[in-house]
Amino acid sequence: MNTVLTVLSGILLPLALPNDYVLQGNPWIGAICLTPLFLALFRTKSLGEGIRLCALFGGVATFLSNYWLMYFKDYAFLTIGSVTIAYCGIYAVWGGFFWLFSRPHPYRPLYLAGIWTLFEYFKSIGYLAYPWGLIVYPFNELLPLLQIADLGGIWPLSFLFAFENAFFAELVAGSSIQATKDKIRYGIAVVATTLLFLGYGYYRMQITIPETGRFRAVLVQQNMDPWEMEKETENLRILMELSRKGIQQIGGNVELVVWSESSLPRPIQENQQFYQRMPPEEPFFQFLKQWNAYFLIGNPVVRRTQNRREIQNGVVLLDSAGKILDTYGKRHPVPMAEHVPFYEVPIVQAFFKKVIGLGGIWALGDKDTIFQLKGANGKVIRFGAPICFEDAFPYLCRRFILAGADLLINITNDAWSRRMSAQVQHFVVARFRSIEMKRILIRATNGGVTCVIGPFGEVIASLPMFQRDVLPLEVSVRKEPSSTFYTRWGDWFPLLLGVLLLGRLFQPILGPRRGTFSGNQLLGMINP
Repeated sequence: MNTVLTVLSGILLPLALPNDYVLQGNPWIGAICLTPLFLALFRTKSLGEGIRLCALFGGVATFLSNYWLMYFKDYAFLTIGSVTIAYCGIYAVWGGFFWLFSRPHPYRPLYLAGIWTLFEYFKSIGYLAYPWGLIVYPFNELLPLLQIADLGGIWPLSFLFAFENAFFAELVAGSSIQATKDKIRYGIAVVATTLLFLGYGYYRMQITIPETGRFRAVLVQQNMDPWEMEKETENLRILMELSRKGIQQIGGNVELVVWSESSLPRPIQENQQFYQRMPPEEPFFQFLKQWNAYFLIGNPVVRRTQNRREIQNGVVLLDSAGKILDTYGKRHPVPMAEHVPFYEVPIVQAFFKKVIGLGGIWALGDKDTIFQLKGANGKVIRFGAPICFEDAFPYLCRRFILAGADLLINITNDAWSRRMSAQVQHFVVARFRSIEMKRILIRATNGGVTCVIGPFGEVIASLPMFQRDVLPLEVSVRKEPSSTFYTRWGDWFPLLLGVLLLGRLFQPILGPRRGTFSGNQLLGMINP
């Protein structure tokens, strides 16, 4: 029975998240998706069983919600295989904590909500971070409820939704919370917290965020097969034609044209002659001279240090003369795909080349570039340009804002997945950056979701997915006089939770009772 409950949760969570059947996700399923897992943990008698159940849940939920990773050409094992196996292990490690905090105690719903929030936080930071599949994402369309993120990031929301699931599990289990007054008290707490978040959200969304600048932009969505690199000239021709179409649609006067990640695979700075000649009927540099505009283009960035040549997955800002004004190299690459630790070691390099078939990797970016352009009114507009899934990481986007960026422009290419769920899952993760920092986020992609997201998470404009088209528009840059509380202080909420839970965990050691610490004392923290 416990196994059945665990597998049920492993199926419900992917159904609650954005998927190919319900693109924006299902908040009703999100409200109960963890309940069967918590029920199974309540019923377990041993730590080992709790760990095994959590590993099973992690494997099922990870595979079903990220199945689109198997479309990464010939690297299915490296993508969906390694991610699923890795998260079986990660959930197993955390399974010990989940089981420990699921022991009978009047405060069990709060403990489970806290440890689940901590788990999602640690899942989302560090080199191996993968902030997909969080319990918050099924609720991404409930914008008033989400505005609390500008105070504490997504973590207060993780706590609320995990608390809600744990409370439902207690109602079904009917074990540790037996008194009617306790059930009522926790029910009131769930409702009151939800109403508090909603009240703050409605209040926050009534505050007008002043406009600090404007610029006209064309976002190009070329919808090309990212694996057909041999069609370089043809792809360049398509990008130029789409750009021309967008510029003409906006009246021929534009400040910025944005091309997605890896639009031009050949580094511009080292291939000047190629871009002066190709395409033959209208060379790229000649095309640029027709428009008094900046071009922000996904293009490799080459760095030379001590006779060593490194290539970064990058973005370049060009003027109409084809001059590179500034560059940014991706600082948080996809681990084990775009970057491999110790790749310079011969045995590591040989393994990934001969066994995995991964022939090249990107070097790490070395600076947080703040690009500049002159807007429609002559004012200088500053922006950061996170690449690919970098817009999923609050710490990185915060750095751009704290360094003076007025907005964020993300370029990405998820088209290799060939699945709408992959595009929408990435969009949903990214929209929380706008809410947290109350800034505009522009996304220019190969296949979707190309859009402009407002500072409350609202979609101002967008293109249909997997459609070759352009999005010309005038962007209103909106910025408050001071940064949000979350922008200034970051992830204070999960850190506070960690301190509180650690204090509770070690209370048997630090409390008035003295003597040898034992496993029974450890369990005593939640079963005094």
